[in-house]
Amino acid sequence: MKLSLPSVELINDLKLLSKETIKFSAYSLIIPNFIYLIICILYSPPRTMFVFIISVVCISGLYLNRYVFLFLLTGVYLLDFAAFVSRYFQMPLPMLLDSMQFLDELNLSQSATYLAFLAILVASLVLTYKMVTSIKKHRNNISLVSFLVFAIFCGSLDHWLNATPQEAMKIKMQFAESFVPIKDAASLKTGIAQVLQDDQRSNVLIVMVEGLGAFSSPEHQKTVWGPLLDEEIGAMYAIKQGTTQYFGSTTSGEARELCNLRADYRDFRHKKFADCLPKWALETGYKTAAFHAFTNEFFERKDWFPKIGFEELFFLENRAGLNPSELLSLCGITFRGLCDADVSRSVEAYLTGEEAQPKFAYWLTLNSHKPVMPGEVPERLGCEDGGVFGDQELCRMSEQWLNISHLVKEIALNENLRETEILLVGDHHPPLFNRKARKLFEPGQVAWLHLKRPNSRQPEQFAAVGLRSGDETKN
Repeated sequence: MKLSLPSVELINDLKLLSKETIKFSAYSLIIPNFIYLIICILYSPPRTMFVFIISVVCISGLYLNRYVFLFLLTGVYLLDFAAFVSRYFQMPLPMLLDSMQFLDELNLSQSATYLAFLAILVASLVLTYKMVTSIKKHRNNISLVSFLVFAIFCGSLDHWLNATPQEAMKIKMQFAESFVPIKDAASLKTGIAQVLQDDQRSNVLIVMVEGLGAFSSPEHQKTVWGPLLDEEIGAMYAIKQGTTQYFGSTTSGEARELCNLRADYRDFRHKKFADCLPKWALETGYKTAAFHAFTNEFFERKDWFPKIGFEELFFLENRAGLNPSELLSLCGITFRGLCDADVSRSVEAYLTGEEAQPKFAYWLTLNSHKPVMPGEVPERLGCEDGGVFGDQELCRMSEQWLNISHLVKEIALNENLRETEILLVGDHHPPLFNRKARKLFEPGQVAWLHLKRPNSRQPEQFAAVGLRSGDETKN
């Protein structure tokens, strides 16, 4: 039996490649997805489902009232955008929607990149609406079969380019049970809970480094940790490095390291307390304090930090405990707050105070938050051409991380510092624009570095201790 290709006349009769079909496909597939296609050149989370959903909505626009179509199209655009941001910044969608209440704390208008993205997205919505409604009168000349073939091709291309095992794992983790104990955290691996039970009564400093993942290359990791690996530190401290699994965004990292829980800020709302490391420290006679360069309103830290045991909060509202008369600079772009270098002085002063009580201090850094402001820290890595990372954005972040290592080194070598165990750990991967730069990190892992005085404790003394949550408050 001899097979032959469809004739030109048959294709025309079926309207498979009619002018209206091609136009409608362009309007409904290229325009709504244009900004994401551009981003995809660098990096984009998978949007396969939304490619198909937008296609279906555009088909409905050929038959529905134009106002109903506009309502549906706007709704899908918003949901698509929310899902994109959720995956890009590693925040579960319900958490992202909940965190919309904090938008007024951010300076989004200071980021040209974010403003350009939103402008193109709005223009795309308007253009898609106008084009689909304008071609509606020619709908009888549109082949939906051809359009669906084009849609399947576009969706498959998105899946092929952007769907990775790591992305699938992130989606799966969003549906994992919350507020449950975990067994993988840097604070567990380094036995911080045991420090609080020791007779030596050492200080504890936990530094959570914003956006620091775990580099695949030891040399890249050494670039960031460098000041804490030198001979001066090695002469005074035993140095240990490693990686730990992360999930979610920053408050999930805080719950992971401070409470050894899979949770985020929302999970503490209806708790009277949570039996976390700061609370243990407080109950065993430690002074406890948390430091951060941004507002304590963000992610409700002013509410749930006291529940987990912090008796003092040093945030933007009280200038992180620095002299009220001192003139302080602000750092950052979208997350505009104090400079980490200034906050480090407050942390150092707290730990070297004359009080007899041991101290448990937690410092969440800020200035490496995307987008990074160039020139805020010493330019040590030659980032104009991307430095050793081959990516300018990652290099700028790494300069911030490297600066934190320098600041912690100053604290660690302070001659007035009593015996102190120091743990630095990342909260999550950096949300980089470039796919190539993202591949420089170990999937699902963040780096940590631990400093302790030699012979103060041995690793075999580390004890796994269960932390428990408080009862829910009554409504």
